[in-house]
Amino acid sequence: MAIVFALPRLFEAVTARFAVEGRSDVMQSFGWLASAEQMRSTRRIVWTPGDDGGNLGAVAAPRFTGGNPRQLATLVELFTVEISSYDSAAPVNELAQYQGARELYDAWLSAVEYEAHGTYLIISSKWVGGDRARRAGAAIRVVLSVRAPIYSAPRLVAPVDTGAAIDAHALDLTESIDVPSPA
Repeated sequence: MAIVFALPRLFEAVTARFAVEGRSDVMQSFGWLASAEQMRSTRRIVWTPGDDGGNLGAVAAPRFTGGNPRQLATLVELFTVEISSYDSAAPVNELAQYQGARELYDAWLSAVEYEAHGTYLIISSKWVGGDRARRAGAAIRVVLSVRAPIYSAPRLVAPVDTGAAIDAHALDLTESIDVPSPA
């Protein structure tokens, strides 16, 4: 069984929700190199593990114990999302650039809330500034955390309805023991 972590699961769920909602014009990418890629879309969301300083997050107590596998701890995993939009119809109209970025942010936050209600926290959000003479569009950078359980290896146990057929050998004797499964 493949391990599915909370952050990639959230990325995939939000990307799928955007597709279902008909927002196929929004390019979403994941990873450290994704933000350096050339913008091929006028609306883009880049998900990067960690915060601006590269921090992974804090380890907290497990929320649910006693299962199999057992939850050992909870990683409050940090990640950064950069949401950018460019209105090519009005490239120098900053109000239009603001409007596009805010609409995309609101749609993204709605999808995150729907997919991860109660498991995420927005740590900070800010407008991405810089040299306006060379920058096109508008962008918002959001640092969030998502609760990600850390599990032990599963314990190997037999199901409760398991029976057994045992052959016991001692010297020249063999005794067969049949243990029926409980009803």
